[in-house]
Amino acid sequence: MKKLIVVGSGMSAMKVVDEILKIDPLMYQITIIGAETVLPYNRIMLSPVLAGEKSFDDIKTHDEAYFSQHHITFKPGFEVTTVNRRLKNVLVTNIKDKTTDNIIYDRLVICTGSTPFILPLPGKELKGVVSFRDIYDVEYMQSEAGKSKKVAVIGTGLLGLEAANGLNELGFKVTVIGNMDSIMNMQLDASSGHLLQKVLEQKNINFKLGAITTKITGKDKVELLEFEDGTTLKTNMVVMSVGIIPNDTLAKHIGLQTDRGIIVNDTMMTSDPAIYSVGECIKHRGMSYGLVAPLFEQARVCAEQVCEVSHHMYTGSDISTKLKISGVDVFSAGEFNNADDEVMCSKDHALNTRKRLSIRGNKLVGAVLFGDSTDGLFYFDLIKKETDISSIRKTLLFGDINIDGSSAGAAGVEKMADDEQVCGCMGVTKGDIVSAVTGGCDTFEAMQEETGCATGCGGCGSVAKQIFSFVSGAELVSKETLCDCSSHSTEEVREYIRALDAVKTIDEVRSALDFTNTCEACGAAINYYLSSQFNDAYVHNDAERPHNEMMHANKQRDGTYSIVPQMQGGLTTPAELKSLAEIAVKYEVPTVKVTGGQRIDLLGIPKENLNDMWDEIAAAGMESGYAYGKATRTCKSCVGTDHCMMGTQDSMGLSVKMEDAVWSHFMPHKFKMGVSGCPRNCAEATIKDFGVICTEKGYEIHVAGACGIRTKACLKDRFFETEADVVEYLKAFVQLYRIEANYLERVMHFEERVGLEYIQSQLNTPEKIKKWADALPKTIKNPWETTDHRKSA
Repeated sequence: MKKLIVVGSGMSAMKVVDEILKIDPLMYQITIIGAETVLPYNRIMLSPVLAGEKSFDDIKTHDEAYFSQHHITFKPGFEVTTVNRRLKNVLVTNIKDKTTDNIIYDRLVICTGSTPFILPLPGKELKGVVSFRDIYDVEYMQSEAGKSKKVAVIGTGLLGLEAANGLNELGFKVTVIGNMDSIMNMQLDASSGHLLQKVLEQKNINFKLGAITTKITGKDKVELLEFEDGTTLKTNMVVMSVGIIPNDTLAKHIGLQTDRGIIVNDTMMTSDPAIYSVGECIKHRGMSYGLVAPLFEQARVCAEQVCEVSHHMYTGSDISTKLKISGVDVFSAGEFNNADDEVMCSKDHALNTRKRLSIRGNKLVGAVLFGDSTDGLFYFDLIKKETDISSIRKTLLFGDINIDGSSAGAAGVEKMADDEQVCGCMGVTKGDIVSAVTGGCDTFEAMQEETGCATGCGGCGSVAKQIFSFVSGAELVSKETLCDCSSHSTEEVREYIRALDAVKTIDEVRSALDFTNTCEACGAAINYYLSSQFNDAYVHNDAERPHNEMMHANKQRDGTYSIVPQMQGGLTTPAELKSLAEIAVKYEVPTVKVTGGQRIDLLGIPKENLNDMWDEIAAAGMESGYAYGKATRTCKSCVGTDHCMMGTQDSMGLSVKMEDAVWSHFMPHKFKMGVSGCPRNCAEATIKDFGVICTEKGYEIHVAGACGIRTKACLKDRFFETEADVVEYLKAFVQLYRIEANYLERVMHFEERVGLEYIQSQLNTPEKIKKWADALPKTIKNPWETTDHRKSA
């Protein structure tokens, strides 16, 4: 019997052994040398162990019985001191008592994994600075739970967030520190990263992003972190999770070819024909891999090669990441940071799900799914095969289900090879799931118990369910519709309306799409979609509109109404104020209120007085402020250079021009603007749908803010040097919002659904801006001038 030595007892090493035993259990006498003193375990599951959700016994992958059954010599707590490649023997040393042993081999497999990268900061040697890489790190952090209160996690990647989540569950006050502005930036685009950050913040995990740590201080133990910007953070422990380094130390020592990793060919052979290597320690075709799926692919190829049964080669791995972080499904594949790629995005704010697809030359090159990874396999297959998506482009965002009518993901899982990895945590393939279901597992839970699939991080759950559904015939998919009257989604209704050659009525749309009923929700939505598509060619159906829009006034709780005249930029004149005062006295208006939008609100008006008051207000030269509708509202401003010593630009003049440019347009939701004459931001422009901050050099554009039930600061969009450019861009932005946002979707939610990068991609050249701006209807109407039809409303 030949002799095989495996250096390492991690997941890659044990997968090689498992695969060899499947091929020929009698070919080799196997010796496994592991530096850790414990049985092999699943490193991916360290986070739930840290959180106290699982014990070490729960994550062990192999027990003593396994080694006994297969006559394997397992030497935990040993390290390889040297390898005599000419004589083919290995000198091993007991780490504890320093005793040594010589072991002969015919084949040697090096699986030394990786080591955590520790930032070379002053103070890194202090007690309390720890990595998150093995069970010993976990045990140390758990031992500190009753002693320390504050912990800083440096690193916003997957491991860092898992550590933060586990420490948070232990009761630590956790702050995650990153030098980028978004988290998981290697797997997620910025918008998806922000969504995940919000989920974690809701669990009381704090973030300090865009921060560069410069020093760790303390007497005998960590006490303080110092940052490049001069700020500090008190902490009792620092967890470093900023990356890994391939552990090629042994390979270098024995003279194998290395280059920041052990160089292997497509058979996983090193520069020595008798030595193979697998896992995070290798470099193959210039690439190193840290995910389980490619490491297991390598292990299978290696096992076949050392057993001399196959000519399969490892040519590299197409990487997709399926994981679950703090209960959120995340899928990432391909590229998503190329600024030249086209971007398609969708977001369901209620379900907190988001899709972002990157397209280059009619090929899908990247996909990020947040909250629902159901279509991950479908998109990954398109990426791997470089499929031309021209014929499915219009429905690509809807995923597999909307292209051929099949169950979500069915086509994708049908095409999967049986040996394709599904569950990275437990090493489960599609074939394992199929065998379990055909072998009698008639429920998803029974399949989980049989295979272990989707019992780890849970990130593979959606794919596993698709395979289970495909094999067993169980249906697992439902679809969000516009309303209960229809089986069509919002996007499907909009696509139908966009494709119309001539205007239709609301009832004609309902009939064409087989609506089973009518309701206020679909009536108002279809009314808006028709009006935004056909503009003046479409006549609003008042019976299907919200009451306030039908009345052109806001109904109050006592049944009376309020009127808000337009005051562009918060400006008025003594003559206008005098006219409003006289009208208020004449009609005995009980309340006159200055609004937060710098206008005057006349409240408590009986319905029968509305028409006469509108006539008199219009005669005084004032128009409707559209305060009652899903429409353009006011543009709040400060006094700017006309009066303020701090002003840098004419903020009042610009706000008037902005209101003039977009006034009277109905929108998916209310649309508020603001212009601040200097960065002191007195007009609160950074919590508006569209805000402008004036500077000495020009105008900063900020978008997608809000200040209501939920307050959100704007995202900085771009910079212009002239007022004309600002106004042109505003018109383009408004038209994009009118056409592409869903009804009742604020700009904030529209941006969260599609991503700022998508909005910018639509408006990133003067030509595109002009195209969208020119498409904004130019008709301006004062609804108070034609109001007779409301007398009987």
